[in-house]
Amino acid sequence: MVLSLLYGKKYQKGQIDTIELDVTMRENHNYSSRVTNYPIEDGSTLSDHIINEPTTLNLEGIVTDSPLAIFPTFNRSVKAFNQLVDLHRKRVVIKVVSGIKVYEKMVITSLDVPREVLTGQSLRFNIQLQEVILDSTVLLQDRDIFDDRKEVINREEVSSGENIELIQNDPQNSLKDQATTGKDAGIQGTQLPSNSTLINFLQSFQTLRN
Repeated sequence: MVLSLLYGKKYQKGQIDTIELDVTMRENHNYSSRVTNYPIEDGSTLSDHIINEPTTLNLEGIVTDSPLAIFPTFNRSVKAFNQLVDLHRKRVVIKVVSGIKVYEKMVITSLDVPREVLTGQSLRFNIQLQEVILDSTVLLQDRDIFDDRKEVINREEVSSGENIELIQNDPQNSLKDQATTGKDAGIQGTQLPSNSTLINFLQSFQTLRN
């Protein structure tokens, strides 16, 4: 055991966003998958897909007002509590450092802060976090409108409209794809045409009918 302490790999100190934990009492790393099933005529069930669920992490940590530091922060535990509440309330995507793994994109799904006589000048909390996977692509019809194939195009390219004829050549007020960055996958807005555009369209349509 002495040799492992001298030569073994040191565990990383726990950290949630910018909050450094003095002690991590417990870690629970949860990796799960979901199997999709469908029944068939003979009464049995077949499986067709395996879906990896987002990773979840449960932590029990402690932040004290008297850490092993030369210049400790005044009311450090209270500051850490306010930071955790703020991160949860604002739904911020944060980085979490655990003893065995660093998670780059996590959100707080639950925060529990029990208080009792023995707590003293410290913050003891239970926090549950879930990994978020953000989609940065959109699915568009292939650039050849007579081709049924589809391709995945980066959302940045769709937003700029460059090199995409179906978007680049559209009139300014048409109902074109208005995909922008920073939006959730699948959520897109449209810009309504002006009144003059609608009037011109109706007049053209009436001319064709006559």
